[in-house]
Amino acid sequence: MEWVYHKKQLQTSIIYGETFASQLKSISVSNKHLFLITNQRYYDLFSDKLIQLFDDKLELDWYICKNDSRCNNLNELKNLLDFITEFNQQEEFIFLGVGNEGVVQLTTFLYKTSMLLSDCWLLPLSVQALSKALITEAQIEFKNQPVLQSSVLAEKIIYDHTLMTNQGEGKLVDFLVFIRCGLVCSHDFLRMLFKNYSDTTRLNQQSFNGMLDEMIRYYEKDGDMIDQFGRLFEQGFLETANGHLLSAHMKRFLGCLLQLLWSQEVNEFSFHYKNFIIWLIHLGFPVDFPEQILVSDYVEGMVKCITRGETAALLEEVGEVAQYQQPKVEELLKTVEKYKTILKEIRG
Repeated sequence: MEWVYHKKQLQTSIIYGETFASQLKSISVSNKHLFLITNQRYYDLFSDKLIQLFDDKLELDWYICKNDSRCNNLNELKNLLDFITEFNQQEEFIFLGVGNEGVVQLTTFLYKTSMLLSDCWLLPLSVQALSKALITEAQIEFKNQPVLQSSVLAEKIIYDHTLMTNQGEGKLVDFLVFIRCGLVCSHDFLRMLFKNYSDTTRLNQQSFNGMLDEMIRYYEKDGDMIDQFGRLFEQGFLETANGHLLSAHMKRFLGCLLQLLWSQEVNEFSFHYKNFIIWLIHLGFPVDFPEQILVSDYVEGMVKCITRGETAALLEEVGEVAQYQQPKVEELLKTVEKYKTILKEIRG
């Protein structure tokens, strides 16, 4: 299936439901220099397979990033530019980003800002990476903060479910993308997730392919809001001394839960928050707020972010955003303490 995706006067072709190999049969890549940017993990898994898909006469080079989901950083960009300056600048290139969300952003940023004559294709290897490919702002980070940004979409985004390897935490990270769609855009969609993915077994056995249409529609309409949901509350952990105890994905996950609870505390809308957390526990999400992170330290970290002017989407109710605003200190303290109280009640 092909979807012509429009956002902010930009567009891309999203191809899914078929393999990358079948797509290549209908695309001419002759006389172009193929430059693949990928993570070490995916290079190890797929390099032989991908090389076989291309004509032997095609000039092909690889750049291998770390497996970090934040490999779209200033240091990686510098190394990438050092590498690419060795190429013949008169050639036509295809930049092909293969891998995680960091690679997606690094590849599209290079495509937009490089002076080389190039096309840009993306082969995201997770739902999370696909969701980043749908955002028009490609960012380069320094010390976990965006420092460079460019508005761009790749020319082609090819999502090949036969290349997906995510299980365990990877499956949970992907599922969180759909949860954010429900929280920001549609309570009915969130209810559908609750009904169809009731426990770990069903989550691991069922494909997400049937939900891609709706996800893409939500991102076309409200992608920035979905992508940023939980971001400010995530940043609080990055500013906290013991924040390293949480993985990058766990910081965002807890950020989403706290932003939802903050919204409910402020706007007092009806939502069974405790049942929502119980469901996430049944799915295998680690919901605990680390004991080593003091509430006061976390809130202090949040205040640093707010001082920089950062805001968060305040939900009017689940599926509807009221406005962006800066949480007050007393609201943050109340939210985190309420969250910890709810966890104690659940644990008994």
